[in-house]
Amino acid sequence: MSKLILNPGKNEISFKSQGYTLAGNLYAPEGFDPSGSYPTAIYSPPFNQVKEQSGAIYCRKLAQKGYIALAFDHIGYGDSEGEIRNNENPFIKMESIRDGISFLGTLSFVDRERLFGLGMCASGGYMALVATTDKRLKAIATVCGMMSNQASYFKTMDRETVCAVIAAANTGRQKFYETGEVEYIDGLGMESLDLDILDKDSAQYEGYQFYMTERAGAQTYPNYSHKSPSFFLEAPILADAHSYAPYLYTPYIGIYGEKALQDTGPLTVKFYEAASEPKELVEISGASHVSLYDIDEDVDRAVAAMDAFFQKHGGK
Repeated sequence: MSKLILNPGKNEISFKSQGYTLAGNLYAPEGFDPSGSYPTAIYSPPFNQVKEQSGAIYCRKLAQKGYIALAFDHIGYGDSEGEIRNNENPFIKMESIRDGISFLGTLSFVDRERLFGLGMCASGGYMALVATTDKRLKAIATVCGMMSNQASYFKTMDRETVCAVIAAANTGRQKFYETGEVEYIDGLGMESLDLDILDKDSAQYEGYQFYMTERAGAQTYPNYSHKSPSFFLEAPILADAHSYAPYLYTPYIGIYGEKALQDTGPLTVKFYEAASEPKELVEISGASHVSLYDIDEDVDRAVAAMDAFFQKHGGK
């Protein structure tokens, strides 16, 4: 086992995944003792985020509760290697989550019986899919989880619309194959939003305020980009955690904001209803989808809920 030396707080580390070196921050609690054995969490972020955004907040707060916590940049993101940048491919990301679990398993101070997963937004679905076939994770939490991409695309778009979306992605892939150049697009449509007419409580408006301003945008985190390869949607549409919910068989806590009724709230509730036992559902009163990314009052309540759940379902 590795004798990696950590200091309390943030520690820069790296590990290998699929032939690439991934950059991560490993957070340790105050009074960290390398001869100790600690509960540990691996974190995976929302669409296109890098480790300095929501991951830094959640992992720091978990460390304050006594955890070792890992946030890392996926392949092609932030400080990690990868030729195609910012490619939201769930299947590549799921493999890196597994490799992150393997990396944590080499550390002498990680208690393998108290190893947990935390996925936010898009990674809520990814973490649940990983946990379905990776029982090294003893329990998982999702926050604002996009738990059914089938519902988000095929069940909300008519046939003509969803086929047009897919065809546009296919055109981007053909161009990449022929030219070797990746065309990048505004994957979430941030640049085209009309803020004057948007509902101020909508996830779109909140998303703009988070990703396109100094709050958490490239102005503050230069490694972040809201742009994605033009073909990126081909893979996420296929990643549907809800389909496997009855077969999860790993303790699950789904956390969502009371105000996220038009986006991830219903997806989390439906996943919870379909999921195997044991499970818990937690609504954070007054919180929205995006407030759970970085607003201390809301994040603290989410972390408290998952901590209690992890303690209940850890091996010790």
